[in-house]
This record gives sequence, C-alpha cells and structure tokens, in this order.
Amino acid sequence: MYEELCAPLPDAGAYLERIGLPGARPEPTVQWLDRLIHAQLTHVPFEAMDCWGRGDVPSLSVEDLFDKIVRRRRGGYCFELNSLMLAFLRALGFDAYIVTVHLLRDFVPPPAHCAVVCVIDGEKYFCDVGYGGPVPDGCVKYGGSLSHGYRVVGDGDYRCLERVDDDGTARKVMLYSDVPAPNVDLIPLNYYVSQRPDSSFRSVLNVNLRLEDGSAWIRGKRFCLRSAGQSVDRELRDTDDLREVLERFFGIPGEGLPLRALDGQPGITP
Repeated sequence: MYEELCAPLPDAGAYLERIGLPGARPEPTVQWLDRLIHAQLTHVPFEAMDCWGRGDVPSLSVEDLFDKIVRRRRGGYCFELNSLMLAFLRALGFDAYIVTVHLLRDFVPPPAHCAVVCVIDGEKYFCDVGYGGPVPDGCVKYGGSLSHGYRVVGDGDYRCLERVDDDGTARKVMLYSDVPAPNVDLIPLNYYVSQRPDSSFRSVLNVNLRLEDGSAWIRGKRFCLRSAGQSVDRELRDTDDLREVLERFFGIPGEGLPLRALDGQPGITP
C-alpha cells in the first residue's frame, strides 16, 4: 500500500533538465550537492496551491510527485519537494535520509516540516529545498561551521539550524532529531499540515522562488519581485492575472491549476 512512497525516481535525467542542468553527470560529492540544491531552489517554486485552491492532501507518491513537479512543471511544499529530492539524490548515488523538523516559535511545536540529511565521506550535511522562506542556498555541514549564512549546532537532544546575520547574531530557525524517518512517517504530518482548520496553506496563497539575483513571491493577492534589474510590488487583479504571473515569473504553466478567486485574500508583503 505504501510502496509508492519509496519507489525509485522514474528519470533522473528529466529531473536534471527540470532544474536547469540538462545532460549533467552529478557525482555524490559536496560540490555537486551544493550545485543541485541551488539549481532546485532557482527552478522549482515553493507553492501549496493544491491545499489552497482545492483543499487537497498532496500525494507523496514518488510517481505522483515526479509527474507534478517534473512533467507538469509545478512546485510543491516541504513534504513534496524534500520527498522527491530524497528520491533524486538516492538515484544519483547519495547516501541520504529524511528527518522531521520542528519550526521554532517561542516553544517547540509539533513537527510540521521535513528536510534531508546527506552523508558524504563520513560527514553529515543538512539540506532543505522545501521551506518556503529564507533557507540555505546549499548544504550545511554538521559541527557549527558557517555555510551559506547558516550553521548546524547541537541543542540538547536536537540539532538546530541557525541563521547567522552579518553582525554574527545567530537566530534559531528549526530543530530536528537526527533520526532517519521512514517515508510513511510523513503521511500524518502531511495530512495535519494541509488539513488542519487554521492551516495557512488552506487560507492564504503562498508561492515563492529564489532567483539568481533576488527572489519572487506571492503572498495572498500581493506579488513582489526583487532582483538586480527589476522591482515589482503590486496586487494581483484576478485569477487571469495570477495565471500570467505564475507562468511568466515562476515558470508554472497557467492552465489546469487549482485556483480560486482572490476575493478576501490579504495583500501581504512578506
């Protein structure tokens, strides 16, 4: 019944093409892991339109994820993006596993996120392509060394990903137990995050994509883009306008998307 969660990736070459690396021949090295994460973040948007538009529980079947993200050029949210990334990395020969993650507030909430840990030459590296906010633009080695503006440190029984500002101030982002999670453990978390009544994924449209020189995002009915050559900050007019923006700036084909009217959506500037 759950074999589809652990199925092999259908086509690593097609995945590489999806993230802008057609014909590449990656090896299971730190350098390639950094490059693959950056390519993913700049080509595959974070989005939860299935939850927002239709109230769906996203499928975590590898085949369904591959069809959605690679063939149909959609994005996804944490459980989708990191699950498919795990299958991709394993297809390339990486030693990798999933961990469940607590997103920090002023307390430790239930796990509502996941990430990937890779083991290379006996060293562990934290990887996340599905956070939907500021995230390392590559892998972060265990042990407290700074990488991509982040570091992984011990925190009691947990590991903690910290964001380090230019002035050296460290801010805790997420906690996780460094214990491989079976893929089936994501099923109840995926259901809880997508279906709980107060889930922001059900109430507010959220799409974002890292650019080579900036970022683009939709939050509610507000579209913003910041890059070296362009700055946009405006409200979306209607679903036709939304489809055009999704295709032009996020690379998501506008036909057949699970959209609903923007009436009542907040005009949030992230």
